[in-house]
Amino acid sequence: MNLGPRPRERRHRAIHAFIDRGCPVSALAPGSKAPMKSCPQCDIKSPEYVRHLGIDDCPHPADLCHGFHAATLDHDKAQSWIDRHPNLNFAISTGPACLLVIDLDRNKKNKPIPEQYQLPGVVDGFDVFALALERYGAPYPADAMHVATPGRGLHLWFSLPPGLVVNKSEGDFGWLIDVRSTGSYIIGPTSVVDGGEYRRIGHSAQPMPAPAWLLHHLEGTGHMPKPPAPPRPVRRLVPRQDNGQRGKTLQQLADELAGAPESIRHAELCRVTTAAAHMVLDGRISEHEMRDEIHAAGRAAARDEYEIHKAIETALAKAARGGAA
Repeated sequence: MNLGPRPRERRHRAIHAFIDRGCPVSALAPGSKAPMKSCPQCDIKSPEYVRHLGIDDCPHPADLCHGFHAATLDHDKAQSWIDRHPNLNFAISTGPACLLVIDLDRNKKNKPIPEQYQLPGVVDGFDVFALALERYGAPYPADAMHVATPGRGLHLWFSLPPGLVVNKSEGDFGWLIDVRSTGSYIIGPTSVVDGGEYRRIGHSAQPMPAPAWLLHHLEGTGHMPKPPAPPRPVRRLVPRQDNGQRGKTLQQLADELAGAPESIRHAELCRVTTAAAHMVLDGRISEHEMRDEIHAAGRAAARDEYEIHKAIETALAKAARGGAA
């Protein structure tokens, strides 16, 4: 009796099918939602780590490292991943694919229901999505592509017009609902984790165009980009006392942060970032250069992204107000 392709073979076929649709794919570890482990040159915790910002200046030709940033539309490259890791899972880079995926989740851990959702019949993300439909008088998007998740959740796939940006993390659609689009990825159907398989269900095999009510809702929840902030005011002040910092280059400051002992890394992050912010204020370097170098050095010093971001914003704001270097 022919039972059809095995799950692993279906996954291999799915990878190439998504590439044919113009959806860049990246490799996930077998049985996992996480990207493949980086090589020693790209693993910040490895003694062989080579400091770099990302895939564009990676020390080796782009391959599996850097997660969804390494997503490809190259069939040969994807096949090389499959040949080396036959049990791999895969993801789709949603931004370049012009995809918007709404992730509805169950309340699996019985978390307290937020006050604004303490309404009759509301117990999970499915119900919160139904409230949004009711608010706009919109029908359920039955023609969206549906993917059932192993945790009894649901991914609703929509397409976006080219160039439209929907941020993943800068808004709040609603309780137990996540948004996957620009700067994000979604796990591909046929991928398998401990709880089971991501399975396409229903009659639609293609994402439907995102309806107007949904885009309007995402604009209201903060997922659409805000207008650019006005330029920071530049204040030219009397010369500040040189505490041994102003004669240094940005690269020297970055190296000091990257090589700082663990016990003083946070203090070094603050000191170096403050000095670099005054270099921006003095016109010695651009803000873009400062951000790139401090982010790279901060990562090398095992600082998390939020800590680095906060240090940069605080230092730039303080420098603009005339704070001492």
